[in-house]
Amino acid sequence: MSTGMDVLDAFIQDAMFLKATFQETSTLKHPTDQGNEREHAVRTTVGKYIHRRAAIYKRAGVEDSSTGAWFHQQDVVLADPTVEPHRILNDDGRVYIDPSAVHTVIEVKSTVDSEVLSGAMQSIANVQTAPRRRQAEVHHLRFASSAGQLNYVPTSGGVFAYSSKFKRVRTVTRWIEGWCRDRTPEEWPKFVTIADLGHFMWCDPRSGNAAPWPTTGKEVLMCFQAAHPHHPLVALSTHLNYLSRLWWAPGTAFQLGEVAEIPHGLRVGEAIYPSGVTAPRNSCQHACLDCQRFGPR
Repeated sequence: MSTGMDVLDAFIQDAMFLKATFQETSTLKHPTDQGNEREHAVRTTVGKYIHRRAAIYKRAGVEDSSTGAWFHQQDVVLADPTVEPHRILNDDGRVYIDPSAVHTVIEVKSTVDSEVLSGAMQSIANVQTAPRRRQAEVHHLRFASSAGQLNYVPTSGGVFAYSSKFKRVRTVTRWIEGWCRDRTPEEWPKFVTIADLGHFMWCDPRSGNAAPWPTTGKEVLMCFQAAHPHHPLVALSTHLNYLSRLWWAPGTAFQLGEVAEIPHGLRVGEAIYPSGVTAPRNSCQHACLDCQRFGPR
């Protein structure tokens, strides 16, 4: 059985692995080779921390198998392995996945500025707004959205970047909020993780609780700023496991997943709230997302 120290060591090693990969690939002359190696590193790392069984693809296209609607190629795709079709072209290894099978997508970037981050968030928005339920399906559920109720759990998405051109939380917050302004919450990224800065996500301005899914449009952006290199990975892994609670394949009977136990009790960084928002009451000392969402154990 793993101890807290074992898991801490694993996160530290993975942070070092990502750092080394992003540094070593900077010497590659072809941008495609550079991106391929970095996306593979993120895919490998993320796969270690997902509690549910998932198929994790790199550079997969999301395409509706019924209508042919195209929702772009995504850098890393977490999908339900039991839902067909996962169409793989053997000649070059490309994968095409129906939105019904897709749970979470991650855009991988090296260094982000406002323009790069805007492009990544737009790619995420394209797949997050893809319908996941087909008309012939019998089983479905109601999921709250800013426009009412959906008959399916929408796809989640976020951005992972190794670094930012500006090292200030306020600057990156302004980039994200500026892009999200005048867009519906269904288009907003669920998270933006920058390895050398922190994990950005949404929170309820009234309670200060972290909000894994922005649904009302009133959520505000907060950040778990990294004090140590592994903090953003801890926050990202915790967030992904919250999202996986509603890992539900349309057309199947719905069963809510259990609250993912946080096996490490590790810090996720320093919680930085926007002006006027305070930390939730009775939060624990290590400020993990689990405590903020469900209260200390």
